[in-house]
Amino acid sequence: MDALTDPFLIDPAALPGPVLVTGAGGCIGAWTVAILSRSGVPVVAFDLNDARARPALVMGEEGAAALTWETGDIADRGRLDEICDRHGIGAIIHLAGLQVPFCKADPAAGARVNVEGTINVLELARHRRLKRTAYASSVAAHGMPPGGEAVATLYGAYKLANEYTARIYWLDWGVPSVGIRPNVVYGVGRDQGMTSGVSVALAHAARGEAYEIAFGGPVSWLYAGEAAAAFIAAVAREGDDARVFDLNGACISVEDGIEILSRIAPGHRVTTTGTRLPFPPDLSDGPIRDQLGDYPSIAPEEGIRATYEAFARLAGQGRLAAQA
Repeated sequence: MDALTDPFLIDPAALPGPVLVTGAGGCIGAWTVAILSRSGVPVVAFDLNDARARPALVMGEEGAAALTWETGDIADRGRLDEICDRHGIGAIIHLAGLQVPFCKADPAAGARVNVEGTINVLELARHRRLKRTAYASSVAAHGMPPGGEAVATLYGAYKLANEYTARIYWLDWGVPSVGIRPNVVYGVGRDQGMTSGVSVALAHAARGEAYEIAFGGPVSWLYAGEAAAAFIAAVAREGDDARVFDLNGACISVEDGIEILSRIAPGHRVTTTGTRLPFPPDLSDGPIRDQLGDYPSIAPEEGIRATYEAFARLAGQGRLAAQA
């Protein structure tokens, strides 16, 4: 599966010391550790458990098994301190978090993981004087305060709180950070969350199965490798402020995406309800690219093809169980 990460490899000299990637077992986390590892950057993966199914989908089972992997609760500051001390962490990419439906089901757990966990990461950066910290916010922050066009969620409230917290860490203690708000991410390893339907549909198509995507109309198409590349670019230089950026990818309709799939896999049985998502689909990537430079951009035609073909290979190997 190395071909998946080939467009995103970086010069290992761009990063000093090991990079701690929290939420390494998630979709963007899997791509991030795969890209860093294949680039020759020392990386320490961190997650609640040692489930490496998604990294294995992206980088192969041997590559995932070889990762330096630490387990623990992101809300456990002492555990994070111990890991940073032992590995000499030089940068942090913080991706650990509970998504929209999980925050709604258990608001207290959502706050512990999403808010307290981010504060713990900022505390690590503060006390270690780290100048390279990036964290995942979300397009869901555009739903706050409630009453606008974007849907308001607890998840969005937690993410907006993190953005303000990071700003205060800069104003009070000079802790630089980059917050990134990914929009709808798709690709190998994306199998959870309310906007995972596009990726799940491609997995079903690769298995010759029917699938109806629960949303339609214009959406952001942010390839998972491109999202990971943006987070890596955010720590490839020292920060000098606490900035937050939208990360959108391309904006096309779900229906147009299905038409692209039809050219790649004629006879597929993927359909859509056509229901519009309550998130803005066409946010500008101009500010983040101006700040971070020319990290790779993946058009939907390229990303859909790469994802479908990867799923087809995995299906042929009997390894597609991690995808719904």
